[in-house]
Amino acid sequence: MICKKRGFIRALWGIHEHEGRRFYKRRTKLDNDISFFKKNPFSHDFKVYVFGEDNAKACEDHGFDTVLLDKRPIVWDMDTEQFRHKLEVFDKAMEDFDEIVFLDWDTLPVEKIPENFWDVLNEKEEIQMTLNQYRRRKAMWRKGDTRKLCCASFVYCRNKIHTEGFIDTWEKMGRPWSEEIAMAKYTDSLKGGWKGKDHYWDNYEPYWFALPKVYWAHDKQKILNEKHSVFRHFDKRQVAKILNMKNVKEENWKTWGLS
Repeated sequence: MICKKRGFIRALWGIHEHEGRRFYKRRTKLDNDISFFKKNPFSHDFKVYVFGEDNAKACEDHGFDTVLLDKRPIVWDMDTEQFRHKLEVFDKAMEDFDEIVFLDWDTLPVEKIPENFWDVLNEKEEIQMTLNQYRRRKAMWRKGDTRKLCCASFVYCRNKIHTEGFIDTWEKMGRPWSEEIAMAKYTDSLKGGWKGKDHYWDNYEPYWFALPKVYWAHDKQKILNEKHSVFRHFDKRQVAKILNMKNVKEENWKTWGLS
């Protein structure tokens, strides 16, 4: 039996000196998210892939297993191509692991990670991302469901061909700002085009992650009854609220992240 190398990964890039520029503020937001992450009681090993020597030092000071990808904190333009950094992290991580789950800093477990976590992910396709319902149309290459995109807060992959495919699609699309647009178009292409949300659920929807209900692209009962949302995404208001709480019990976490 071959023992696969599996790992959780996170990413950090950018600078604090944003001078009011909207997309540069993400780096400052991440400081809050990291503080929030450190408050979570369900610790798990992970590796963080970093752009920028100062960012790498900050991660090392936190005690994180850190990989410096580039001495520069910004490689792709923050205003127009910011999330290309994330696609690079996916691709580099697949050189270190056979299987990865990428997690945004505001995506955290709300309980202990089950022993069959990776085995369950292996029951579906080689890439899995939760389907996200946006307010605006984004998937303009489709005839319908143009507001539905895969969410890049929790990304599972077990074949580097897909992380390379994300980057290739991003280039061919003209380098869109959102990484999710390129990821969604690439995922559609694997089956000859978009096949509908039920097909997506059966093949690409990860069992272990759920978004807050405002973003749900699937039926409510399906999400509540057919998922085990060990990992959840917390918006900045939830993060701020929990950071200000003094006594947070383990059982409290399971009540958060879906509303």
